[in-house]
Amino acid sequence: MFVFLFSLVNAQEFTIQGKVLDHEQKPLVFANVLLQTMDTVLAKGTATDNNGSFVLENIKKGKYLISASYIENVSQIKTITIAADLNIGSLIIAQDAQELEEVTLTYKKPTIEQKVDRIVFNIKNTALSDNDIWSVLKRTPSVVVVKDQLTIKGQSNVGILINGRRVNIPENDVVNLLSGSSASNVEAIEVITNPPAKYSAEGGLLINIKMKNNLIAGYNGAVYNSYTQGIFPKHTLGTDHFFKGKKTDFSLAYSFRDNKDITRYTDVANFFENGTITEKWTAEQDATTNRKQHNVSAFFDYTPNERNTISVSTINALTPSVNRFYDSETLITDLNGNLNSSFETTNDSDYDVYNTAIYFDWVHRFKKKGAELSFNTHYTYYDYDRVQNLETDFFDVNRTLTGENDFTTMSGQKTGLFSIQVDYATPFGASTKFETGLRYAGINSENDISQEGFDRSQPGIDPTEAGTFSYDEDISAAYVSLSNDWNKWKLKFGLRAEYTETVGDLDTEPTVTKNTYFELFPSLSVSHELAEKHSINLNYYRRITRPRYNRLNPFQYFQTNNSVIEGNPDLLPSTRNYIALGYTFDKDYRLEFYFTERKNQYLQQVFQDNESNFLRFISTNLGLNTSYGGDISINKNVTDFWDTYLLFAYFYRESRFTDLDTGTELTNDIWTARLRFNNSFTLLKDKSLFADLTLDYFSPTVSGNSRQKSYNETGLAFRKTIWDKKASISLAIRDIFNRGKLFNTRRYLNQDNTSSFRAENRLLVLGFRYSFGNTKIKNNKKRKRVEERGRI
Repeated sequence: MFVFLFSLVNAQEFTIQGKVLDHEQKPLVFANVLLQTMDTVLAKGTATDNNGSFVLENIKKGKYLISASYIENVSQIKTITIAADLNIGSLIIAQDAQELEEVTLTYKKPTIEQKVDRIVFNIKNTALSDNDIWSVLKRTPSVVVVKDQLTIKGQSNVGILINGRRVNIPENDVVNLLSGSSASNVEAIEVITNPPAKYSAEGGLLINIKMKNNLIAGYNGAVYNSYTQGIFPKHTLGTDHFFKGKKTDFSLAYSFRDNKDITRYTDVANFFENGTITEKWTAEQDATTNRKQHNVSAFFDYTPNERNTISVSTINALTPSVNRFYDSETLITDLNGNLNSSFETTNDSDYDVYNTAIYFDWVHRFKKKGAELSFNTHYTYYDYDRVQNLETDFFDVNRTLTGENDFTTMSGQKTGLFSIQVDYATPFGASTKFETGLRYAGINSENDISQEGFDRSQPGIDPTEAGTFSYDEDISAAYVSLSNDWNKWKLKFGLRAEYTETVGDLDTEPTVTKNTYFELFPSLSVSHELAEKHSINLNYYRRITRPRYNRLNPFQYFQTNNSVIEGNPDLLPSTRNYIALGYTFDKDYRLEFYFTERKNQYLQQVFQDNESNFLRFISTNLGLNTSYGGDISINKNVTDFWDTYLLFAYFYRESRFTDLDTGTELTNDIWTARLRFNNSFTLLKDKSLFADLTLDYFSPTVSGNSRQKSYNETGLAFRKTIWDKKASISLAIRDIFNRGKLFNTRRYLNQDNTSSFRAENRLLVLGFRYSFGNTKIKNNKKRKRVEERGRI
């Protein structure tokens, strides 16, 4: 009955067929056929067979423009109306046909589009398209990047997809991989605020990076170069290649990054004795990182017939050489600022990371239009090895050396991930689509550590001398979903069930940590057009965030002589509920109210140990966290060359956490605000110059036991196409006024400490890209992601 009510009208798909002939009525082989909407957006493309025939499938009802091209010649453009399967007869290509390019360049998509379950940020033909993908994400509406961590509406653990498929990007390597990938091949960024049930409930909200599609036959390629100057220079060099034939698609992408970065930290801790502050420890740290990284990906698609497609692909992020050097000086003073003693620490670590994955996909399309069965499987191997040498010299008030503490740490993580998934989709009636599927994922992570030479006489210091931690996880899942698009209503509903078993085994402990749980994850998106310019929407979802594998690792890792990072094998998964109600006027003005509740959120919290004068960075579960507030956004085409986007958000955030010493649950809460102002300009008569101006402001906020001060960033970017649009040059200045510095405080009970984080935010970026081959076609670059990969 439910399906019948929503199977009303609309959304039926049809087939177009015909032939392409030359002026002598002879068939043209491998001629390109283009189908465009009436506003000249490319909808479908194909190439003719050996008889000059072509077929375009899955075409929705409506009015279209159709034409054919062969080498430098094109046919006349025909206007057709699709209400049933259609044979258009012949398209004739003559020598004096007009250039199709003059038609396809007249339409510019809106910069931002609001859909039922996502926000679409179109960057094609903007100043941002010559940046790397990571830089574009920083400018994407609803996305916030803090300390190189992505968040959407305050939610971290964001999943990355490219062309609708999850990409293998471990959380720590997200910045490195996307910073080495050019945005020139990106059509749009989709911020999926309510992910469909077919995707794992793990991974938070989703960002889908839509690459330009190679809809018609041919080859194109490009080389690009990006130079960034901050305190130190950074350099990226890459090349992309794409080929599409009648039955095969192939793409290959390679990039190399050679970066040197510096981040400055200041940690101040006022240590207590018998409830009174007795000493102030001020640590100034410079962390310099030299990194060389290779990104290699290859994709091969084979379509033996119209009903089957087989795909094999591989993605590799290879980092053979990273050196991170910490140089730290800590001053110990009394309450009047008089120096009591000091110590200096150098932390010299070298590590390498190898991350490789291979995928196999098969899609079978049934005779029933829109019905298909898909199968995919994947295996990933992740290998991380690190050697750290930490040396500390202690001085008295006269700067006389009084002692040393030197030690070495060797650690590693090897993780294997395997997954397999089967999906089935079929239409019900004219407007309803039903989907269901099964998935299994198995994960094994082996972690080891060896440490020697440290001074164990300090209270609170008991690092593992040597140990191995093994973690196994099995996840079985099933889902059903229903989507409908009829009249003035749009609906997406899904229900996902997941059963999880985990086993953590530390060889130095007598017991094994086991955990099993079963969870249901419903999701719902509904939108209704009230009148011509008025619409409302409702979104709800429940999702889960499982602990990162390295956060479960119980070993102690030293940063300096008095700061240590600790994992927690007893971390619990975090679940959250989210609901939002929105109103849109004339597609340009939007108001949204939301409420979210999160249980067992885990964060890396900073606690000061007053007995041992230590700062401990510990992964812990928080209590119940809530947030509610509203957003106002304006997305306006002010003129034919100026697009603007304004977002103002004001919300309440409450974070409950447990004090490490007393076990007392405390509350950290605040009303906070965020402002984003984007302006995009298309300049010059030939529309070959693009400019982008962005302002971000964040008022004070809270996270766990920490309160963060306000900060802001301003960025400016230019892009100029040259050589008949085959090449482009770009210039960008990020964080022009160098105000993107973070300052956090933790003051409660016997905790009184602050931290300042100052990365290289103010950057000058120069870019160049040159495209060759058949540059009129679009490429089919795509990526995948597997949910568990983000937890490596």
